[in-house]
Amino acid sequence: MSKTIPAPPATAVAAIPTTIAALRKTFQSHKTRPVEWRKQQLRKLWWGLHDNEASIAAALWQDLHKSEHEALQSDGIWLKNAIIDALGDIDSWVKEVPVTADLLSKAGSPTIRKEPLGVVLIIGAYNYPFQLTIGPLLGAIAAGNCVVIKPSEISTASATVLTKIIQDSLDPDAFAVINGAIPETTTLLEQKFDKICYTGNGVVGRIVATAAAKHLTPTILELGGLNPVVITKNADIKIAARRICWGKALNAGQVCLSPDYVIVPSSKEAEFISTLQSTWQKFYPNGIKASPDYPRIVNDRHFQRIKSLIESSSGEIKIGGETDASEKFIGLTVVKVKDEHDALMKDEIFGPVLPYIVIDDLEEAIEFVNRVSDTPLALYTFTTDKKEADYILGHTRSGGATVNDTIWHGASHKLAFGGVGESGMGNYRDKFGFDAFSHHRTTVRQAGGWFEAILDARYPPYLPSKLSQYRMLLEKKPSFSRDGKARVSWFGWLLTLGGGDRKTVVVKYVATVLGLVYLKNQLDARRR
Repeated sequence: MSKTIPAPPATAVAAIPTTIAALRKTFQSHKTRPVEWRKQQLRKLWWGLHDNEASIAAALWQDLHKSEHEALQSDGIWLKNAIIDALGDIDSWVKEVPVTADLLSKAGSPTIRKEPLGVVLIIGAYNYPFQLTIGPLLGAIAAGNCVVIKPSEISTASATVLTKIIQDSLDPDAFAVINGAIPETTTLLEQKFDKICYTGNGVVGRIVATAAAKHLTPTILELGGLNPVVITKNADIKIAARRICWGKALNAGQVCLSPDYVIVPSSKEAEFISTLQSTWQKFYPNGIKASPDYPRIVNDRHFQRIKSLIESSSGEIKIGGETDASEKFIGLTVVKVKDEHDALMKDEIFGPVLPYIVIDDLEEAIEFVNRVSDTPLALYTFTTDKKEADYILGHTRSGGATVNDTIWHGASHKLAFGGVGESGMGNYRDKFGFDAFSHHRTTVRQAGGWFEAILDARYPPYLPSKLSQYRMLLEKKPSFSRDGKARVSWFGWLLTLGGGDRKTVVVKYVATVLGLVYLKNQLDARRR
């Protein structure tokens, strides 16, 4: 890991439109449509990742001082497993799906076809430069698209390794890597794409969305936000502290899902702080700075930004606060703040600093969360009371949520990953990624000949008889009254009578009808 990996050369700005035009030509040739071609690209990418594991680990160590264990866990093995699962499921993903329809449309056997969008752009992030770039790429490949990949220019070593893997593994007619910073990205965004996936902050997210709107290009925006942790009086505080420690220390807090602040009741405060302290000592027995398991801040600009936040806070530092500019080191720091106006509560921290505030009332805690940021990327709550957890989830919003842990809803490559509102739009991973980069094309294959007589009602002249025919065939009757209350038919009432499965209920219904018929016959016989 001692050998320095140079930054990749920037792509010539003038070459960018030509590159995209070439990819467009490839897409229009239908080369990417065969499912076997897509599988081949995924297989070759798996081997590209596998054969370059040492380089991936070295690059992440150089960029972020990330340990080999964490590098391969989050960026290497994670991605290889995602590819294996995609290869196992892609045949089912691409199948046409029959859909239910009204009586007239059923004859056309309506289906949804899963078709590629075209040429898509993926703009990666520096904190997980492999996972957050190749992750969405997997869905784009599986869906049959041509792809332009723009690695983050901040994690320079990772960008170099990422470029090599893609160029060595994938079809150069269908995939291209563009390296560089603002000029290259600006030129990219001036081009027309069929979808753009961007991972980063809200400021750049708005720039991307504005550029995309000029071409009516849809976007997936994976942004951030102040991710809250709500600890209730019913929480297991030792479990909470340990799992919050892990979530905050991961990549030195440079994680979009990282817990950004904690709400803790006064009865749990002292134990929360003491458990945080003891847990960090167990995680890093020789000290955080000396540990090879604790990453560094990615560059000087972000180091100074986080250091300035700590210095600007009016809160009380309870744990940590150590910094070292020469190593871009910031120790795990816990700060008690008074309110949401503190400097640490203004925006996503994206670093190893954890402010907390004491609030005893759960309603007040929920109100605080919604006031600070009502659409964070993640929300975490710790409680042993399921109803309490459901109440918190039911009165807040977030891109995703985990109860009694942190990060975990975003850890699996099988689960949808995405934000809402200020934290982004759209999601991807596994089938969600395939769907995100596919066009779901409604397709009807209409019957001819004899069916034309049934369709006669749609043609002019519009006679009363044709409207009557239409009503008879298609008009549905409401199962509710004018005051909005549901009406339950006699059969529907029987379906709910006494519970039981549907088969049992049908038997009850038949028995009831037969019984009524029998009674009617007996009464008729007596009358005679």
